[in-house]
Amino acid sequence: MANFERSLRELEKVASIEEITLPELPYEAVTRTILYAESASAFEEFIESGRTSELTAPEDRYGAYARTILLARDYLRAMRIRMIISKAVDEAMAPYDALIAPSRPAPATPIDREFRGVVSGAVRDLMGAIGNCAGLPAISVPNGFTDEGLPTGIQFMGRAYEENRILAVARAYQSLTDWHKRHPPGLYPDD
Repeated sequence: MANFERSLRELEKVASIEEITLPELPYEAVTRTILYAESASAFEEFIESGRTSELTAPEDRYGAYARTILLARDYLRAMRIRMIISKAVDEAMAPYDALIAPSRPAPATPIDREFRGVVSGAVRDLMGAIGNCAGLPAISVPNGFTDEGLPTGIQFMGRAYEENRILAVARAYQSLTDWHKRHPPGLYPDD
């Protein structure tokens, strides 16, 4: 969070920063319902073939089956609420160029940790849920490192069809910092 606060201070050099409160809506539940239904449809042949039993992570072998029993009424309700969310978020964002938040609720995970321990449904990601639900453009750029040397990021999200504005805001931030130029030693041959 310290890196995010520092990023906000940098941005204040070129922009006005204002904290806003978004309407209380079931962003994550709606997004999860829609994504589950869409993934069950996209991987229908794979799931029905039984090949999920060949996946290496035990928790992935059965989760896909659960998604196939999602009720149509739940999916349709989520799609209706999605329209409410899209309108409410658009109205809240209208006066602003971008919403800004940490890219992830936590810093990057050490490379020596298993992937399945990295991705957890227990961590809230409100910006990710809103962006996925409403189809909003967003970009994440580096904004520092933890004391342990793990990278962190800042995310900029804009209104629908405002991709160029979001890229401009991210570019403005990067012009104030050099985090995007830093990389782990040994990553490039000339290190």
